[in-house]
Amino acid sequence: MNTIEKHPVIKIENLKKSFGANEVLRGFSMNLYQGENLVLMGKSGCGKSVMIRCLIGLMQPDSGYIEIMGNDISKLNQKEFDNLRTEIGFLFQGSALYDSMTVRENLEFPLR
Repeated sequence: MNTIEKHPVIKIENLKKSFGANEVLRGFSMNLYQGENLVLMGKSGCGKSVMIRCLIGLMQPDSGYIEIMGNDISKLNQKEFDNLRTEIGFLFQGSALYDSMTVRENLEFPLR
């Protein structure tokens, strides 16, 4: 039996986000562990992109807790969050590549 406790790389607890009367996230919780992959699927408007935006700090949740690699993101300053983002990969459903760039240039672009 493995006695080493696994800690999630991403931990989200009771995340809530509303836009006026439209409650988009209603107590969303999840853990993602090292080596796991996550795919969010659902109907348009169900909160997938809102959850990702909250996760990476582009949007503030109304309430709830988000921890990435042991860091409570609500307590990070901008520089700390920028450094943390270099460890995260995400892809939105819209265009992810610049048509005017080669594949190599697209891959190198975020490294600048």
